[in-house]
Amino acid sequence: MWAALQACFRFPEGKRKEDAKKFAMIILGTAFRNFRHTLYKDYAKKGLSPKIKFGKIPDAMWEDFKLMKETAEAKALSEKMTEKAQKAAENPHHLGAGGYDGKIPHWRREEEERRKAGLPDLFEGIPECGKYWCLARRPRYREGKVVFEKPTTAKIYERLAQIVDAEKQGLFHPDREKDQLTAVIGTVEHSGRVRGVSSSLPWKQAFPNDPGYRKHDRSKKDFEEKMREIAKEEFSQLLASQQGSLVPNTAQANQEVIVAQSGLIAPSSVGSMTHHKYLVDDIQVDTPYMLVVPYGRKLNKFREVATAMAVTGHVFPRPPAPEYAWVQVVKVMDSTCELDIATDDGIEVLGDALNQYVQWHR
Repeated sequence: MWAALQACFRFPEGKRKEDAKKFAMIILGTAFRNFRHTLYKDYAKKGLSPKIKFGKIPDAMWEDFKLMKETAEAKALSEKMTEKAQKAAENPHHLGAGGYDGKIPHWRREEEERRKAGLPDLFEGIPECGKYWCLARRPRYREGKVVFEKPTTAKIYERLAQIVDAEKQGLFHPDREKDQLTAVIGTVEHSGRVRGVSSSLPWKQAFPNDPGYRKHDRSKKDFEEKMREIAKEEFSQLLASQQGSLVPNTAQANQEVIVAQSGLIAPSSVGSMTHHKYLVDDIQVDTPYMLVVPYGRKLNKFREVATAMAVTGHVFPRPPAPEYAWVQVVKVMDSTCELDIATDDGIEVLGDALNQYVQWHR
């Protein structure tokens, strides 16, 4: 297909054909998906034949297409994409063919006219991407307030104002694509686009001068956040299975999940044996943690080897050693990792300590 397509174009000297091929294949893929969707929605789903309009489709290929669309995998994918489309339809935009680029100059002129007329700026303090995202949803101005057709859009506008106040108080810090708009919408930004700016603008161009971004640091931070989410889900399931109706306030426990860079920090009931007080010494509920060990030439890097629970209500046979805490091992990622202090049963490695209480360096 690419061979036939490139024969229709002439490429300037020094220009990479690979870039043109990549872009062309993206467009072709989108067109092909839309074509298949039309075939299923307008013909296969209604029991009609596409012969009149698409006479070149072989009968055998059409029958295979209909059978494929009836498989469990195809139906599950269709339901998933329908849910995604319905969620997107909660806040539909009205931009036209020009996208944000075609609307932003118009919005800026309107903003200047309102300023000259002495009217209040109802988007004051809201970053441009958030402001333009809201303007693309056709707000109305009534009695000095912004009104939207969709309640979900109105809620996002309210949250934007709230998060701007939180940022002023130092309670929120935007982090490149994890900005105010992404935080209030609640879904991560897709690479290759920027909400409120463009549907085809790469992050590298959208955030060229972000002072706090380094690819390695971002990857590490994203990995840690993903591990926290996995740990919170596992611990919630563990608490539910072990304690039944006596499950503690998991929302409070989730807020206290901390990856300690030097190991596990002791909870209050098995607190520090030193005079130093740690941030989580006052926790009142069972709290999940990541167990980490140092590595590297300077031992200044850390890797996760297990997840564990600091249990507040358990009576341990003896106080923990100085700078250690009692924890219950829930999931092991490195079964060969040796324990600093063997258990009374002679367990010396994490692989043998699953669901057991061990002492771990804080």
